[in-house]
Amino acid sequence: MTQSLSSSALGLLLLPVCLAGGIVVVTVAGADAGATGAKMERVQWPSPPLPAQNAAAGYVTSAACRECHRDEHASWHRSYHRTMTQPATPSSVLGRFDGSTVSSAGADYRVFREGDQLFAEMPDPDLVMYILQGGHTLPLEKVPRVKRPVVMSTGSHHYQTYWVTSARHPGLLQTLPLVYVPETGQWIPREAAFMRAPADRDRMVTQWNHHCIRCHSTGGNPGLNDKGELISKVGELGIACEACHGPGRRHVELERARELDPALAAPARDIHFIINPRKLEPVRSTEVCGQCHGNYVLKEEHALEFARNGPLYHPGEDLHRTRYYIQYPGEDATPEQKFELQRNAEFFASRWWDDGTILAGGREFTALQATPCHTRGTMSCLSCHSMHDSEPDDQLKHARDDPSACTQCHGEERFTSRLTDHTRHAAQSSGSNCLNCHMPHTTYALFKAIRSHQIQSPQIRSSVRHGVPNACNLCHLDKSLDWTQQHLADWHGQSRHSLTAEQQKLPASILWLLKGHAAQRVITAWHLGWEPAKAVSGTNWLAPFAAQLLTDDYGPVRYVATR
Repeated sequence: MTQSLSSSALGLLLLPVCLAGGIVVVTVAGADAGATGAKMERVQWPSPPLPAQNAAAGYVTSAACRECHRDEHASWHRSYHRTMTQPATPSSVLGRFDGSTVSSAGADYRVFREGDQLFAEMPDPDLVMYILQGGHTLPLEKVPRVKRPVVMSTGSHHYQTYWVTSARHPGLLQTLPLVYVPETGQWIPREAAFMRAPADRDRMVTQWNHHCIRCHSTGGNPGLNDKGELISKVGELGIACEACHGPGRRHVELERARELDPALAAPARDIHFIINPRKLEPVRSTEVCGQCHGNYVLKEEHALEFARNGPLYHPGEDLHRTRYYIQYPGEDATPEQKFELQRNAEFFASRWWDDGTILAGGREFTALQATPCHTRGTMSCLSCHSMHDSEPDDQLKHARDDPSACTQCHGEERFTSRLTDHTRHAAQSSGSNCLNCHMPHTTYALFKAIRSHQIQSPQIRSSVRHGVPNACNLCHLDKSLDWTQQHLADWHGQSRHSLTAEQQKLPASILWLLKGHAAQRVITAWHLGWEPAKAVSGTNWLAPFAAQLLTDDYGPVRYVATR
Protein backbone atom coordinates (compact mmCIF):
# COMPACT_ATOMS: atom_id res chain seq x y z
CA MET A 1 0.00 0.00 0.00
CA THR A 2 1.60 3.18 -1.17
CA GLN A 3 -0.67 5.72 0.45
CA SER A 4 -2.83 6.14 3.50
CA LEU A 5 -6.47 5.26 2.99
CA SER A 6 -7.51 8.10 5.23
CA SER A 7 -5.63 10.61 3.10
CA SER A 8 -7.87 9.67 0.18
CA ALA A 9 -11.00 9.46 2.30
CA LEU A 10 -11.18 5.69 2.06
CA GLY A 11 -11.79 5.50 -1.63
CA LEU A 12 -14.35 8.29 -1.85
CA LEU A 13 -12.62 11.16 -3.57
CA LEU A 14 -13.51 14.12 -1.40
CA LEU A 15 -12.75 17.17 -3.47
CA PRO A 16 -11.19 20.13 -1.71
CA VAL A 17 -14.42 22.09 -1.79
CA CYS A 18 -14.30 24.84 0.76
CA LEU A 19 -16.79 25.08 3.59
CA ALA A 20 -15.26 28.28 4.87
CA GLY A 21 -17.72 31.11 5.10
CA GLY A 22 -20.72 28.85 4.65
CA ILE A 23 -21.13 26.55 1.68
CA VAL A 24 -19.25 25.40 -1.36
CA VAL A 25 -19.10 27.93 -4.18
CA VAL A 26 -20.17 26.21 -7.37
CA THR A 27 -20.95 27.31 -10.90
CA VAL A 28 -22.11 25.47 -13.99
CA ALA A 29 -20.82 26.04 -17.47
CA GLY A 30 -22.99 25.89 -20.55
CA ALA A 31 -22.93 22.85 -22.80
CA ASP A 32 -19.63 22.43 -24.60
CA ALA A 33 -20.09 22.95 -28.30
CA GLY A 34 -16.93 21.17 -29.44
CA ALA A 35 -17.08 19.92 -33.01
CA THR A 36 -17.94 16.28 -33.43
CA GLY A 37 -17.76 15.88 -37.19
CA ALA A 38 -20.06 16.42 -40.15
CA LYS A 39 -23.74 15.62 -39.66
CA MET A 40 -23.16 14.70 -36.02
CA GLU A 41 -26.55 14.06 -34.44
CA ARG A 42 -27.14 16.49 -31.63
CA VAL A 43 -29.01 15.36 -28.56
CA GLN A 44 -31.28 17.77 -26.75
CA TRP A 45 -29.36 17.98 -23.52
CA PRO A 46 -31.03 18.70 -20.18
CA SER A 47 -30.61 22.34 -19.24
CA PRO A 48 -28.84 23.51 -16.09
CA PRO A 49 -28.72 22.76 -13.22
CA LEU A 50 -27.85 19.32 -14.61
CA PRO A 51 -24.23 18.81 -15.71
CA ALA A 52 -23.32 19.98 -19.19
CA GLN A 53 -22.46 17.44 -21.91
CA ASN A 54 -18.71 16.92 -22.12
CA ALA A 55 -18.31 16.89 -25.90
CA ALA A 56 -14.81 18.36 -25.69
CA ALA A 57 -13.55 15.09 -24.19
CA GLY A 58 -14.66 13.13 -27.25
CA TYR A 59 -18.01 11.87 -26.00
CA VAL A 60 -20.78 11.74 -28.60
CA THR A 61 -23.54 10.02 -26.52
CA SER A 62 -25.46 6.83 -27.21
CA ALA A 63 -27.57 8.60 -29.85
CA ALA A 64 -24.60 8.59 -32.21
CA CYS A 65 -24.01 4.88 -31.57
CA ARG A 66 -27.64 4.09 -32.37
CA GLU A 67 -27.24 5.19 -35.99
CA CYS A 68 -25.20 2.08 -36.86
CA HIS A 69 -25.64 -0.21 -33.86
CA ARG A 70 -29.39 -0.33 -33.44
CA ASP A 71 -29.65 -3.80 -31.89
CA GLU A 72 -26.92 -3.11 -29.37
CA HIS A 73 -28.46 0.25 -28.57
CA ALA A 74 -31.85 -1.38 -28.04
CA SER A 75 -30.51 -4.00 -25.62
CA TRP A 76 -28.62 -1.34 -23.68
CA HIS A 77 -31.62 0.98 -23.69
CA ARG A 78 -33.71 -1.49 -21.71
CA SER A 79 -30.98 -2.05 -19.13
CA TYR A 80 -30.76 -0.61 -15.64
CA HIS A 81 -27.35 0.76 -16.51
CA ARG A 82 -29.04 3.27 -18.80
CA THR A 83 -31.50 4.40 -16.15
CA MET A 84 -28.96 4.65 -13.34
CA THR A 85 -29.04 8.46 -13.60
CA GLN A 86 -31.78 10.39 -15.38
CA PRO A 87 -33.29 13.86 -15.46
CA ALA A 88 -36.29 13.81 -13.13
CA THR A 89 -39.32 13.87 -15.40
CA PRO A 90 -42.82 12.40 -15.05
CA SER A 91 -41.77 9.53 -17.33
CA SER A 92 -38.55 8.63 -15.47
CA VAL A 93 -39.56 9.19 -11.85
CA LEU A 94 -41.07 6.19 -10.07
CA GLY A 95 -41.82 7.88 -6.75
CA ARG A 96 -45.25 9.28 -5.98
CA PHE A 97 -44.88 13.04 -5.68
CA ASP A 98 -48.38 13.32 -4.24
CA GLY A 99 -47.86 15.47 -1.19
CA SER A 100 -46.52 12.65 0.96
CA THR A 101 -44.44 13.64 3.98
CA VAL A 102 -41.60 11.40 5.18
CA SER A 103 -39.37 11.93 8.20
CA SER A 104 -35.62 11.45 7.84
CA ALA A 105 -33.09 11.98 10.65
CA GLY A 106 -35.67 13.91 12.64
CA ALA A 107 -36.73 16.27 9.85
CA ASP A 108 -39.81 16.21 7.62
CA TYR A 109 -39.65 16.14 3.82
CA ARG A 110 -42.74 16.70 1.66
CA VAL A 111 -42.68 15.66 -2.01
CA PHE A 112 -45.17 17.08 -4.50
CA ARG A 113 -45.58 18.22 -8.08
CA GLU A 114 -46.83 21.31 -9.84
CA GLY A 115 -47.76 20.31 -13.36
CA ASP A 116 -44.76 18.39 -14.72
CA GLN A 117 -42.36 19.94 -12.21
CA LEU A 118 -41.32 17.95 -9.13
CA PHE A 119 -40.51 19.59 -5.82
CA ALA A 120 -39.52 18.86 -2.24
CA GLU A 121 -40.25 20.99 0.80
CA MET A 122 -37.36 20.36 3.15
CA PRO A 123 -34.78 21.84 5.53
CA ASP A 124 -32.44 24.02 3.48
CA PRO A 125 -30.03 21.41 2.01
CA ASP A 126 -27.16 23.89 1.78
CA LEU A 127 -27.38 24.60 5.50
CA VAL A 128 -27.80 20.91 6.32
CA MET A 129 -24.60 20.19 4.38
CA TYR A 130 -22.82 22.96 6.24
CA ILE A 131 -24.01 21.69 9.62
CA LEU A 132 -23.33 17.98 9.15
CA GLN A 133 -20.18 18.06 7.04
CA GLY A 134 -18.73 21.06 8.84
CA GLY A 135 -19.11 19.56 12.30
CA HIS A 136 -21.64 22.14 13.52
CA THR A 137 -24.40 21.46 16.01
CA LEU A 138 -27.49 23.44 14.96
CA PRO A 139 -30.53 21.11 15.39
CA LEU A 140 -32.10 20.23 12.05
CA GLU A 141 -35.54 21.30 13.26
CA LYS A 142 -34.19 24.87 13.46
CA VAL A 143 -32.99 24.90 9.85
CA PRO A 144 -35.29 27.07 7.67
CA ARG A 145 -37.57 25.09 5.37
CA VAL A 146 -37.35 25.72 1.64
CA LYS A 147 -38.93 24.55 -1.61
CA ARG A 148 -36.43 22.95 -3.99
CA PRO A 149 -36.85 21.53 -7.51
CA VAL A 150 -36.15 17.81 -7.81
CA VAL A 151 -34.09 17.60 -10.99
CA MET A 152 -32.41 14.20 -11.19
CA SER A 153 -32.88 10.57 -10.11
CA THR A 154 -30.54 7.69 -9.33
CA GLY A 155 -31.67 4.09 -9.74
CA SER A 156 -34.78 2.52 -11.25
CA HIS A 157 -34.65 -1.14 -10.27
CA HIS A 158 -34.71 -1.91 -6.55
CA TYR A 159 -35.16 1.66 -5.45
CA GLN A 160 -34.85 5.22 -6.65
CA THR A 161 -33.44 8.28 -4.94
CA TYR A 162 -33.43 11.93 -5.97
CA TRP A 163 -31.38 15.10 -6.17
CA VAL A 164 -32.38 18.71 -5.57
CA THR A 165 -30.78 21.96 -6.63
CA SER A 166 -28.91 24.45 -4.51
CA ALA A 167 -30.35 27.96 -4.48
CA ARG A 168 -27.03 29.49 -3.48
CA HIS A 169 -24.73 27.52 -5.74
CA PRO A 170 -26.14 26.65 -9.19
CA GLY A 171 -25.07 23.22 -10.37
CA LEU A 172 -24.51 21.67 -6.95
CA LEU A 173 -26.86 18.69 -6.62
CA GLN A 174 -27.82 17.73 -3.08
CA THR A 175 -29.36 14.55 -1.71
CA LEU A 176 -33.08 14.43 -1.09
CA PRO A 177 -32.70 11.95 1.79
CA LEU A 178 -35.65 9.80 0.79
CA VAL A 179 -35.77 6.54 -1.15
CA TYR A 180 -38.72 5.23 -3.14
CA VAL A 181 -39.13 1.43 -3.21
CA PRO A 182 -41.08 0.37 -6.34
CA GLU A 183 -41.74 -3.15 -5.04
CA THR A 184 -43.83 -1.85 -2.16
CA GLY A 185 -44.79 1.56 -3.51
CA GLN A 186 -43.43 3.20 -0.37
CA TRP A 187 -41.20 6.12 0.52
CA ILE A 188 -38.63 5.40 3.22
CA PRO A 189 -36.00 7.64 4.80
CA ARG A 190 -32.59 7.26 3.19
CA GLU A 191 -31.00 6.01 6.41
CA ALA A 192 -33.45 3.08 6.43
CA ALA A 193 -32.23 1.93 3.01
CA PHE A 194 -28.55 1.51 3.89
CA MET A 195 -26.71 -0.76 6.30
CA ARG A 196 -25.40 2.07 8.43
CA ALA A 197 -24.98 1.92 12.20
CA PRO A 198 -27.53 4.06 14.08
CA ALA A 199 -24.87 6.49 15.30
CA ASP A 200 -23.64 7.04 11.73
CA ARG A 201 -26.93 7.72 9.98
CA ASP A 202 -27.15 11.47 10.43
CA ARG A 203 -24.06 11.89 8.24
CA MET A 204 -25.73 10.64 5.06
CA VAL A 205 -25.44 13.94 3.22
CA THR A 206 -24.10 13.58 -0.30
CA GLN A 207 -23.36 15.89 -3.21
CA TRP A 208 -23.65 14.17 -6.56
CA ASN A 209 -20.95 16.28 -8.21
CA HIS A 210 -17.97 14.82 -6.41
CA HIS A 211 -19.12 11.34 -5.45
CA CYS A 212 -21.81 9.68 -7.56
CA ILE A 213 -20.60 11.34 -10.75
CA ARG A 214 -17.72 8.87 -10.95
CA CYS A 215 -19.74 5.71 -11.61
CA HIS A 216 -23.36 6.74 -12.08
CA SER A 217 -22.57 8.74 -15.20
CA THR A 218 -20.42 8.23 -18.29
CA GLY A 219 -17.27 10.33 -18.48
CA GLY A 220 -18.10 12.24 -15.33
CA ASN A 221 -15.87 15.25 -14.68
CA PRO A 222 -16.32 17.04 -11.31
CA GLY A 223 -14.73 20.12 -12.91
CA LEU A 224 -12.90 21.57 -9.92
CA ASN A 225 -11.29 24.90 -10.80
CA ASP A 226 -8.76 27.11 -9.05
CA LYS A 227 -11.53 28.97 -7.23
CA GLY A 228 -12.84 25.79 -5.64
CA GLU A 229 -15.88 25.77 -7.92
CA LEU A 230 -17.31 22.60 -9.42
CA ILE A 231 -18.15 23.08 -13.10
CA SER A 232 -19.31 19.52 -13.64
CA LYS A 233 -19.74 17.83 -17.00
CA VAL A 234 -20.58 14.32 -18.13
CA GLY A 235 -20.27 12.42 -21.37
CA GLU A 236 -23.79 11.17 -20.70
CA LEU A 237 -26.04 10.68 -17.71
CA GLY A 238 -26.31 7.03 -16.72
CA ILE A 239 -23.95 4.24 -17.73
CA ALA A 240 -23.92 4.41 -21.50
CA CYS A 241 -22.05 2.96 -24.49
CA GLU A 242 -18.93 5.07 -24.04
CA ALA A 243 -18.44 3.96 -20.44
CA CYS A 244 -17.40 0.53 -21.75
CA HIS A 245 -16.22 1.29 -25.28
CA GLY A 246 -14.50 4.62 -24.69
CA PRO A 247 -15.25 8.08 -26.15
CA GLY A 248 -16.59 7.60 -29.66
CA ARG A 249 -15.83 10.80 -31.55
CA ARG A 250 -12.85 9.49 -33.57
CA HIS A 251 -14.72 6.30 -34.44
CA VAL A 252 -17.86 8.16 -35.54
CA GLU A 253 -15.97 10.75 -37.58
CA LEU A 254 -14.05 8.04 -39.43
CA GLU A 255 -17.11 5.95 -40.24
CA ARG A 256 -19.02 8.98 -41.49
CA ALA A 257 -16.09 10.03 -43.63
CA ARG A 258 -15.92 6.53 -45.12
CA GLU A 259 -19.60 6.74 -46.01
CA LEU A 260 -18.69 9.67 -48.24
CA ASP A 261 -15.50 8.05 -49.53
CA PRO A 262 -15.56 4.22 -49.21
CA ALA A 263 -11.97 4.08 -50.49
CA LEU A 264 -10.75 6.01 -47.48
CA ALA A 265 -8.28 3.84 -45.61
CA ALA A 266 -8.79 3.34 -41.92
CA PRO A 267 -5.96 4.77 -39.83
CA ALA A 268 -3.98 2.56 -37.53
CA ARG A 269 -6.23 1.94 -34.56
CA ASP A 270 -5.00 2.32 -31.04
CA ILE A 271 -6.57 1.74 -27.67
CA HIS A 272 -7.94 5.29 -27.62
CA PHE A 273 -9.91 4.78 -30.83
CA ILE A 274 -12.76 2.51 -29.69
CA ILE A 275 -12.65 -0.86 -27.97
CA ASN A 276 -14.90 -3.89 -27.61
CA PRO A 277 -14.46 -5.48 -24.16
CA ARG A 278 -15.37 -8.88 -25.60
CA LYS A 279 -12.23 -8.78 -27.75
CA LEU A 280 -9.90 -7.92 -24.87
CA GLU A 281 -7.98 -10.56 -22.97
CA PRO A 282 -9.69 -11.52 -19.67
CA VAL A 283 -7.74 -9.23 -17.33
CA ARG A 284 -8.29 -6.09 -19.42
CA SER A 285 -11.89 -7.03 -20.18
CA THR A 286 -12.68 -7.42 -16.49
CA GLU A 287 -11.03 -4.09 -15.70
CA VAL A 288 -13.63 -2.36 -17.88
CA CYS A 289 -16.25 -3.45 -15.33
CA GLY A 290 -13.81 -2.92 -12.48
CA GLN A 291 -13.62 0.81 -13.13
CA CYS A 292 -16.86 0.99 -11.11
CA HIS A 293 -17.30 -2.41 -9.46
CA GLY A 294 -14.35 -2.31 -7.06
CA ASN A 295 -12.89 -0.81 -3.89
CA TYR A 296 -10.20 1.68 -4.88
CA VAL A 297 -8.54 4.97 -4.15
CA LEU A 298 -6.95 7.18 -6.75
CA LYS A 299 -3.20 7.35 -6.43
CA GLU A 300 -2.22 10.59 -4.76
CA GLU A 301 -0.49 11.99 -7.82
CA HIS A 302 -3.71 11.56 -9.86
CA ALA A 303 -6.46 12.57 -7.41
CA LEU A 304 -6.42 16.28 -8.20
CA GLU A 305 -6.09 15.56 -11.92
CA PHE A 306 -9.37 13.64 -11.83
CA ALA A 307 -11.08 16.33 -9.78
CA ARG A 308 -10.18 18.91 -12.43
CA ASN A 309 -10.32 16.97 -15.68
CA GLY A 310 -12.42 13.88 -15.09
CA PRO A 311 -11.75 10.30 -16.23
CA LEU A 312 -8.15 9.10 -16.21
CA TYR A 313 -9.02 5.58 -17.35
CA HIS A 314 -9.82 4.62 -20.92
CA PRO A 315 -11.38 1.17 -21.44
CA GLY A 316 -8.68 -1.25 -22.48
CA GLU A 317 -5.90 0.47 -20.53
CA ASP A 318 -4.27 -0.79 -17.35
CA LEU A 319 -6.81 0.14 -14.68
CA HIS A 320 -4.13 0.12 -12.00
CA ARG A 321 -2.07 2.87 -13.61
CA THR A 322 -3.91 5.62 -11.72
CA ARG A 323 -5.69 3.65 -8.99
CA TYR A 324 -4.87 1.53 -6.01
CA TYR A 325 -7.36 -1.31 -5.58
CA ILE A 326 -7.78 -2.29 -1.97
CA GLN A 327 -7.84 -5.85 -0.69
CA TYR A 328 -8.62 -6.95 2.83
CA PRO A 329 -5.39 -7.46 4.81
CA GLY A 330 -5.26 -11.21 5.38
CA GLU A 331 -3.25 -13.32 7.78
CA ASP A 332 -0.14 -12.82 5.64
CA ALA A 333 -0.57 -9.03 5.54
CA THR A 334 2.40 -6.74 5.97
CA PRO A 335 2.69 -4.61 9.13
CA GLU A 336 1.68 -1.57 7.06
CA GLN A 337 -1.47 -3.32 5.83
CA LYS A 338 -2.38 -4.45 9.33
CA PHE A 339 -1.96 -0.87 10.52
CA GLU A 340 -4.36 0.34 7.81
CA LEU A 341 -6.89 -2.28 8.93
CA GLN A 342 -6.73 -1.03 12.51
CA ARG A 343 -6.83 2.65 11.56
CA ASN A 344 -9.69 2.26 9.09
CA ALA A 345 -11.66 -0.48 10.81
CA GLU A 346 -15.05 1.00 9.90
CA PHE A 347 -14.13 1.20 6.21
CA PHE A 348 -13.14 -2.46 6.05
CA ALA A 349 -16.01 -3.69 8.25
CA SER A 350 -18.59 -2.08 5.96
CA ARG A 351 -17.17 -3.74 2.81
CA TRP A 352 -15.68 -7.10 3.82
CA TRP A 353 -16.46 -9.97 6.12
CA ASP A 354 -13.79 -10.50 8.74
CA ASP A 355 -12.25 -13.35 6.73
CA GLY A 356 -11.63 -11.04 3.77
CA THR A 357 -14.52 -12.04 1.52
CA ILE A 358 -16.60 -9.25 0.03
CA LEU A 359 -19.69 -8.21 2.00
CA ALA A 360 -20.86 -5.08 0.16
CA GLY A 361 -22.39 -5.46 -3.29
CA GLY A 362 -21.01 -3.61 -6.29
CA ARG A 363 -17.42 -4.71 -5.54
CA GLU A 364 -17.34 -7.80 -7.74
CA PHE A 365 -14.06 -6.82 -9.40
CA THR A 366 -12.39 -6.70 -5.99
CA ALA A 367 -13.76 -10.19 -5.31
CA LEU A 368 -12.50 -11.55 -8.63
CA GLN A 369 -9.04 -10.22 -7.89
CA ALA A 370 -8.96 -12.65 -4.96
CA THR A 371 -10.31 -15.55 -7.07
CA PRO A 372 -7.93 -18.03 -8.75
CA CYS A 373 -10.46 -18.65 -11.54
CA HIS A 374 -9.65 -15.11 -12.65
CA THR A 375 -6.11 -14.51 -11.44
CA ARG A 376 -4.78 -17.90 -12.61
CA GLY A 377 -7.36 -18.72 -15.25
CA THR A 378 -9.34 -17.12 -18.04
CA MET A 379 -12.54 -16.25 -16.20
CA SER A 380 -13.80 -12.71 -16.76
CA CYS A 381 -17.04 -10.85 -16.11
CA LEU A 382 -18.08 -11.74 -19.65
CA SER A 383 -17.82 -15.45 -18.87
CA CYS A 384 -21.23 -15.13 -17.22
CA HIS A 385 -22.57 -11.67 -17.99
CA SER A 386 -23.50 -9.86 -21.18
CA MET A 387 -24.58 -6.29 -21.77
CA HIS A 388 -26.38 -7.15 -25.01
CA ASP A 389 -27.51 -10.80 -24.72
CA SER A 390 -29.22 -10.95 -21.35
CA GLU A 391 -32.20 -9.89 -19.33
CA PRO A 392 -31.83 -6.58 -17.48
CA ASP A 393 -32.02 -8.22 -14.06
CA ASP A 394 -28.43 -9.28 -13.24
CA GLN A 395 -27.51 -9.23 -16.97
CA LEU A 396 -26.62 -12.91 -16.90
CA LYS A 397 -26.05 -14.70 -20.17
CA HIS A 398 -28.82 -17.16 -20.85
CA ALA A 399 -28.46 -20.37 -18.78
CA ARG A 400 -25.61 -18.91 -16.75
CA ASP A 401 -27.27 -19.32 -13.34
CA ASP A 402 -26.73 -23.06 -13.37
CA PRO A 403 -23.72 -25.45 -13.50
CA SER A 404 -23.02 -24.56 -17.14
CA ALA A 405 -21.50 -21.32 -15.87
CA CYS A 406 -18.73 -23.43 -14.34
CA THR A 407 -18.55 -26.41 -16.70
CA GLN A 408 -17.70 -24.13 -19.62
CA CYS A 409 -14.21 -24.27 -18.08
CA HIS A 410 -14.41 -27.21 -15.67
CA GLY A 411 -15.39 -29.95 -18.08
CA GLU A 412 -13.89 -32.88 -16.20
CA GLU A 413 -16.08 -35.94 -15.63
CA ARG A 414 -16.32 -35.36 -11.89
CA PHE A 415 -18.07 -32.06 -12.62
CA THR A 416 -20.29 -33.42 -15.41
CA SER A 417 -21.14 -37.10 -15.84
CA ARG A 418 -19.99 -38.02 -12.32
CA LEU A 419 -21.26 -34.87 -10.66
CA THR A 420 -22.99 -36.59 -7.74
CA ASP A 421 -19.71 -38.18 -6.65
CA HIS A 422 -18.41 -34.66 -6.18
CA THR A 423 -21.46 -32.92 -4.73
CA ARG A 424 -22.97 -35.77 -2.64
CA HIS A 425 -26.35 -34.35 -3.70
CA ALA A 426 -28.89 -35.48 -6.28
CA ALA A 427 -27.87 -34.43 -9.78
CA GLN A 428 -30.80 -32.08 -10.41
CA SER A 429 -30.99 -30.70 -6.89
CA SER A 430 -29.95 -27.24 -5.72
CA GLY A 431 -27.04 -28.94 -3.92
CA SER A 432 -25.53 -29.96 -7.26
CA ASN A 433 -25.64 -26.43 -8.66
CA CYS A 434 -22.00 -25.39 -8.43
CA LEU A 435 -22.97 -21.77 -7.82
CA ASN A 436 -24.87 -22.52 -4.62
CA CYS A 437 -21.79 -24.04 -2.99
CA HIS A 438 -18.96 -22.01 -4.51
CA MET A 439 -20.74 -18.67 -4.96
CA PRO A 440 -23.23 -18.53 -2.07
CA HIS A 441 -25.35 -15.44 -1.49
CA THR A 442 -23.14 -13.82 1.15
CA THR A 443 -22.84 -10.36 -0.40
CA TYR A 444 -25.47 -7.75 0.43
CA ALA A 445 -26.83 -4.75 -1.47
CA LEU A 446 -30.16 -3.21 -2.40
CA PHE A 447 -32.36 -5.23 -0.04
CA LYS A 448 -31.08 -8.59 -1.23
CA ALA A 449 -28.31 -11.12 -0.89
CA ILE A 450 -26.07 -11.48 -3.93
CA ARG A 451 -23.80 -14.30 -5.01
CA SER A 452 -20.26 -13.92 -3.77
CA HIS A 453 -17.86 -13.37 -6.66
CA GLN A 454 -14.95 -14.47 -4.50
CA ILE A 455 -15.22 -18.07 -5.62
CA GLN A 456 -14.15 -20.66 -3.06
CA SER A 457 -15.14 -24.05 -1.68
CA PRO A 458 -17.50 -24.43 1.29
CA GLN A 459 -15.64 -24.48 4.59
CA ILE A 460 -16.51 -24.18 8.25
CA ARG A 461 -13.46 -22.24 9.40
CA SER A 462 -14.76 -18.79 8.44
CA SER A 463 -18.10 -19.44 10.13
CA VAL A 464 -16.44 -20.50 13.39
CA ARG A 465 -13.65 -17.90 13.48
CA HIS A 466 -15.22 -14.96 11.69
CA GLY A 467 -18.98 -15.49 11.72
CA VAL A 468 -19.34 -15.67 7.95
CA PRO A 469 -22.46 -17.64 6.98
CA ASN A 470 -21.50 -20.70 4.95
CA ALA A 471 -23.17 -22.20 1.90
CA CYS A 472 -24.27 -25.38 3.67
CA ASN A 473 -26.11 -23.69 6.54
CA LEU A 474 -27.66 -21.06 4.28
CA CYS A 475 -29.46 -23.87 2.47
CA HIS A 476 -29.91 -26.27 5.39
CA LEU A 477 -31.38 -23.63 7.68
CA ASP A 478 -32.42 -26.25 10.21
CA LYS A 479 -28.93 -27.67 10.74
CA SER A 480 -26.17 -26.72 13.17
CA LEU A 481 -22.57 -25.78 12.51
CA ASP A 482 -21.62 -29.11 14.05
CA TRP A 483 -23.71 -30.94 11.44
CA THR A 484 -21.96 -29.02 8.67
CA GLN A 485 -18.53 -29.60 10.19
CA GLN A 486 -19.09 -33.34 10.37
CA HIS A 487 -20.10 -33.57 6.72
CA LEU A 488 -17.24 -31.40 5.45
CA ALA A 489 -14.78 -33.42 7.51
CA ASP A 490 -16.18 -36.77 6.34
CA TRP A 491 -16.62 -35.82 2.70
CA HIS A 492 -13.67 -33.52 2.07
CA GLY A 493 -11.28 -34.11 4.94
CA GLN A 494 -11.59 -30.62 6.36
CA SER A 495 -10.17 -29.90 9.80
CA ARG A 496 -12.49 -29.77 12.80
CA HIS A 497 -12.80 -26.70 14.99
CA SER A 498 -13.87 -26.23 18.57
CA LEU A 499 -17.55 -25.28 18.78
CA THR A 500 -19.66 -23.81 21.55
CA ALA A 501 -22.58 -25.76 22.96
CA GLU A 502 -24.99 -23.59 20.95
CA GLN A 503 -23.04 -24.14 17.73
CA GLN A 504 -23.20 -27.87 18.33
CA LYS A 505 -26.93 -28.08 19.03
CA LEU A 506 -28.82 -25.13 17.52
CA PRO A 507 -29.42 -24.31 13.86
CA ALA A 508 -26.75 -21.89 12.70
CA SER A 509 -29.44 -19.79 11.01
CA ILE A 510 -31.15 -19.13 14.34
CA LEU A 511 -27.90 -18.07 15.98
CA TRP A 512 -27.20 -15.65 13.12
CA LEU A 513 -30.75 -14.29 13.24
CA LEU A 514 -31.00 -13.79 16.99
CA LYS A 515 -27.41 -13.27 18.13
CA GLY A 516 -25.59 -12.18 14.98
CA HIS A 517 -24.55 -8.72 13.86
CA ALA A 518 -26.52 -6.80 11.23
CA ALA A 519 -24.80 -8.36 8.21
CA GLN A 520 -25.43 -11.88 9.51
CA ARG A 521 -29.05 -11.01 10.22
CA VAL A 522 -29.82 -9.53 6.81
CA ILE A 523 -28.11 -12.33 4.86
CA THR A 524 -29.88 -15.02 6.88
CA ALA A 525 -33.22 -13.21 6.68
CA TRP A 526 -32.96 -13.17 2.87
CA HIS A 527 -32.35 -16.91 2.83
CA LEU A 528 -35.55 -17.52 4.78
CA GLY A 529 -37.32 -16.64 1.53
CA TRP A 530 -34.84 -18.34 -0.84
CA GLU A 531 -36.71 -21.13 -2.61
CA PRO A 532 -33.94 -23.78 -2.45
CA ALA A 533 -33.58 -23.24 1.31
CA LYS A 534 -37.35 -23.38 1.83
CA ALA A 535 -37.54 -26.64 -0.12
CA VAL A 536 -34.73 -28.23 1.88
CA SER A 537 -35.48 -26.90 5.37
CA GLY A 538 -39.23 -26.36 5.39
CA THR A 539 -40.93 -23.15 6.44
CA ASN A 540 -43.40 -24.03 9.19
CA TRP A 541 -40.90 -23.44 12.01
CA LEU A 542 -39.25 -20.16 11.02
CA ALA A 543 -41.94 -17.52 11.55
CA PRO A 544 -41.34 -16.90 15.29
CA PHE A 545 -37.65 -16.30 14.64
CA ALA A 546 -38.17 -14.09 11.59
CA ALA A 547 -40.69 -12.04 13.58
CA GLN A 548 -37.89 -10.94 15.90
CA LEU A 549 -36.39 -8.98 13.00
CA LEU A 550 -39.46 -6.84 12.39
CA THR A 551 -38.27 -4.41 15.07
CA ASP A 552 -34.58 -4.61 14.15
CA ASP A 553 -32.46 -1.45 14.54
CA TYR A 554 -31.46 -1.68 10.87
CA GLY A 555 -34.02 -0.74 8.23
CA PRO A 556 -32.74 -3.17 5.58
CA VAL A 557 -33.01 -6.07 8.03
CA ARG A 558 -36.61 -5.15 8.79
CA TYR A 559 -37.45 -4.79 5.12
CA VAL A 560 -35.86 -8.08 4.06
CA ALA A 561 -37.57 -9.90 6.95
CA THR A 562 -41.00 -8.72 5.81
CA ARG A 563 -40.45 -10.15 2.33
